Amino acid sequence: MKATRVIDLLITIGLPQDLLQSAESDWQLRTDLGLSSAETLQLQIQLEQLGCTGFSLWDTHDYSLQELESMISTTKENAHFSLNRTEVNHG
Repeated sequence: MKATRVIDLLITIGLPQDLLQSAESDWQLRTDLGLSSAETLQLQIQLEQLGCTGFSLWDTHDYSLQELESMISTTKENAHFSLNRTEVNHG
C-alpha cells in the first residue's frame, strides 16, 4: 500500500518527487528519507493540522510512511465518526 497522503505532505514540504515515487511504505523518515530538522518540523505541523496529535516526530522512534498514513486514516475516521454522532444526536 502506498502512503499517498504522507507522500503528498512530503512533496508539499519540498522533498524530491522522484525520490518519493520510489518510496515504499516501510521507508522511515530519518533513515530512508533523511528528513532535515526543518522538514521534520514542517511535517509535524502539517500532521497536527490534520488532527494527528499525541506523538512527536522528534522522538527516538523513526516513523515509517505507513505508520503516518495509518495515523492520518485513523484521525479522519474518528472525525467522520464524531461528525456522524453529532448529526444523529442533533439531527
